[in-house]
Amino acid sequence: MPSARALPYWKRDARSVTELVQLRALAFLGLRSSAGVAPNRMLAAMACALTGPGRRTVIDDSPEAISAFLRPRPVRELPGVGAKAAATLTEYGLHTVGEVADVPQLTLQRLLGARAERALHERARGRDATVVDPAPASASISAEHRFARDELDPAQHRNTLLPLADHLGARLRHSGQIAAGLTCTVRYADHSSTRRPALHPLMEP
Repeated sequence: MPSARALPYWKRDARSVTELVQLRALAFLGLRSSAGVAPNRMLAAMACALTGPGRRTVIDDSPEAISAFLRPRPVRELPGVGAKAAATLTEYGLHTVGEVADVPQLTLQRLLGARAERALHERARGRDATVVDPAPASASISAEHRFARDELDPAQHRNTLLPLADHLGARLRHSGQIAAGLTCTVRYADHSSTRRPALHPLMEP
């Protein structure tokens, strides 16, 4: 949980919100959760990954606290550093995030390329511009109708599909989204199903 975004939403700091969420998850769902609290999304995710169930790791927003957390970490733990990049960095003696942070940008650029270097340079210093969206747009939406009995009349099928399509269209317009494609799924009495996808012509490669 990025600490800077907690106060405007919940009127309490991120540490308090995290404690409350973990307590409720345990009380209502019986789940012991892990949590990371930090100044940005990347650091919070890294902190959470290192935390055991029922516990939380908090990184203060001071440069000293961020540096103390990041510098000893293996470079492969940084988001965006895959096996190939980690192997290249290790080959040149760069095993920790701190060692990467101390390397001149030009050197990193020669090792990984300009684009990868820029991202790694920022992350090795604890910087992450990723915005946490509390309500991201859905990747897909759906609407369905279940007949009370087996329905074999094609006209009835068409009459049912139209309001479903209208409903989906209204939801898309309300959220300011467009559809790249549409899939119609028909389920039968024997629990088998048939899918008919259709891609929007403008979205085809």
